[in-house]
Amino acid sequence: MSVTTDVLVIGGGGAGLTAAISAATSGASALVLEKCAEVGGSTGMSVGSFTASNTAYQYRAGVNDSIDLFIEDMKVANGADEARENVALRRVLAENAGLTLEWLSSIGVQFLGPTPEPPYEKPRMHNVLPNSSAYITALSREARKRGVTVVTSARVEKLLRNIAGEVIGARANGVDYLGRRAVVLATGDYSAATDLKAAYVGEDAAQVPAVNQNNTGDGFRLGSDVGGVMLQMDRLYEGLRFPPGRFPDPIKMLPAHPAVSRIIRFVAERLPKNLLGVLMRGALTSWVGPNNTLYAAGAILVDQTGKRVANEDSDKLLARGVAAGTKSGYMVFDEALAKHFSAWPNPVSTFPGVAYAYVQDYARYRPDMFHKAETIEELAAKAGIDEAGLRDTVRKFREYRDADADPEFGRTRFGGGINEGPYYALGPMQSYITLADGGLAVDTTLRVTTPEGQPIPGLYAAGSTGQGGLQLLNHGLHIGWAMVSGRIAGRNAAHASLRTDLVPDGETASVLNTPVSELRFIP
Repeated sequence: MSVTTDVLVIGGGGAGLTAAISAATSGASALVLEKCAEVGGSTGMSVGSFTASNTAYQYRAGVNDSIDLFIEDMKVANGADEARENVALRRVLAENAGLTLEWLSSIGVQFLGPTPEPPYEKPRMHNVLPNSSAYITALSREARKRGVTVVTSARVEKLLRNIAGEVIGARANGVDYLGRRAVVLATGDYSAATDLKAAYVGEDAAQVPAVNQNNTGDGFRLGSDVGGVMLQMDRLYEGLRFPPGRFPDPIKMLPAHPAVSRIIRFVAERLPKNLLGVLMRGALTSWVGPNNTLYAAGAILVDQTGKRVANEDSDKLLARGVAAGTKSGYMVFDEALAKHFSAWPNPVSTFPGVAYAYVQDYARYRPDMFHKAETIEELAAKAGIDEAGLRDTVRKFREYRDADADPEFGRTRFGGGINEGPYYALGPMQSYITLADGGLAVDTTLRVTTPEGQPIPGLYAAGSTGQGGLQLLNHGLHIGWAMVSGRIAGRNAAHASLRTDLVPDGETASVLNTPVSELRFIP
């Protein structure tokens, strides 16, 4: 059995839905294959910020920005990683981000902003209202309006090629889905692919779970199997987060209907900034982990045994240490540090430019994660930490601070350390990989390319699957790239030449079972 369309999109997240809509509005028929029961992907699970320049929001706020200034700020944010940047794709992102945000606005997505996002010079971060599900609601509605077919619970087993080697479709659930013009891979990243993480980052990173458990790297395997190459697979965003609270996050409960979003935007733009921040703190403290600035100021991270798990100078080492041990981590600090992080400019956690949460906010909004006691022993008992273990750890850490040396883990920033009580603990926190920043190599039209840089006939990639060496090291760039690359890939796929041969050439093994050692990778 086979189904034929002009453009076949694999993946129904933000990038995939955008690609399908772009193809449809370019005059092609489009069909989306989504392996999950519902569309959404990582886009629907994200914070939802979109960083862009030259937007109507900036104009109304009196922000005079430019593409070149945007690029210069991305260079600054990259730091040492600038040497790895795909500068051609970065310019594609910078030149199209503003236009794409305006397009999203035209289909009903509302934003609050722009807000500052250091180290950027200009305010460029636009925060979606009321939450990230607004993207998926608007894109799904637009896809239906444009005649896009969406097939869910359809995990692709392999790509199909004709005798000339052109990618002509994919097989899912025993059905051959054929694309007369092209196939677009938009399956998300590989943050939940244990084998890929182990092979390209390490076994310790492989133990850290992903926020999106469906990001198993399917598109990477599919693309590599037909000649594509994976780039920068060592890039993972690892850190600690709080588990969900006992009560639902009120921000995520808000319906993402355009009419509701417009009302929320109208109210949010007129609220005093301090009041808006107060309203956002409940959501902020629901799942965002503490900033690493608390560790630099003297806090430590321990597990349920009361022992430190890793060097607190590194978010990724803390995440790996928690994942390798008891799976739970607690940030421990003293009264001096609690006072320091109780007022601006020292928040515990942030929605940059929108809301800031301090120590007292965790006591108010997350009492299940907030523990305070007069002594270390009492704190341990309240938090469920081994008393003897925590007491011994605090004693040793005081010695390390005085000696300015950490023989256990090599920490170099001790701050004020842990001194007089009362004492505090935030937790338990769990380790997660939020994003993986590797991607298939693509050209500026989003065609997947071979190690030699030659485009693979009939194959495009968008979003994290087609990240192609982009660094994206500041907030709001991943959503921006998902939507920008989706629009470009869909449009170019729709304008690709019609293939006359849509007959699959023989049978090949399922790429989802291909050993990692056989996949194409460039460090």
